[in-house]
Amino acid sequence: MRALLFILCCAFAARADHAATDPGAPFPGTIGMPRSLALGTSDAAIATSNDALVSNPAGLAQAQRYHMEVDGAVDSRFPAQGVMASIVDSKSTPVASGILFSRWGSGQPEGRAEGWLLGFAYAYPVGAFFVGGETKYLRFHTQDGLVQKAAQDIGLLARRGSLSYAAVVQNISFSALGPLFPLTTTAALAWGSDADWHLALDYKADLSDTSHIKHKFDGGIEYLVDQAFALRVGGTYDPTNKLAYFSAGIGILAEIGGVHLAFRRRIEGGLDQVLEAGFTLYLE
Repeated sequence: MRALLFILCCAFAARADHAATDPGAPFPGTIGMPRSLALGTSDAAIATSNDALVSNPAGLAQAQRYHMEVDGAVDSRFPAQGVMASIVDSKSTPVASGILFSRWGSGQPEGRAEGWLLGFAYAYPVGAFFVGGETKYLRFHTQDGLVQKAAQDIGLLARRGSLSYAAVVQNISFSALGPLFPLTTTAALAWGSDADWHLALDYKADLSDTSHIKHKFDGGIEYLVDQAFALRVGGTYDPTNKLAYFSAGIGILAEIGGVHLAFRRRIEGGLDQVLEAGFTLYLE
């Protein structure tokens, strides 16, 4: 009996050490919108709507849309929870635009970070390319103090038939944003079309410490069935922190909107899992 109590206490203590700064902690930098999460966050070259606000702002100009989306994510074990609300307009003007608001909390009390983010994004075509940017204002309380700063994302996306590729730089700032929002770069390739299937691959690098650059590889497959269901599966491998994730999800599409569900589970580096759901309303 004493041995059992000792094991339970150790397990609780280990769980209590979880902080928002832990590698792979579920937080804005590691969790995208449901489509992105289901694809292993490998959507920088195929983001076409609200998910572009998190992955690559250049994707806003890929299609003419007027969407509102609300998403919620929860990780009861870590614990972590977040909500995102966004609206995208790429029909009314030649320059596509979008607004994102997200509210997040992650980690146990002694290592918890919580706060909100507000972003304004834009994108437009330049020849055969799409160029976009997003200005973000961050206000988060962390174990290291208050993060209250602005940052900029810049994205580039191009399509050549069924091939698309992208480059993104996120969290550009004149002052350090702390470990929760590191300067990151993404290089992405994808094959397929929005009406059929996608195979997507992303490479991400954390440049917060140029003497020790952190790497991450993402991949995902999306398959559309009768334009009514989007089946998604993906994975992430982080060799720097020895973490690996499996993810899957489904999108149920209709004329007036869609429902998206996603699940991510850590398969290397300790048990952790995230559930996310979102609702999209087509406003046009």
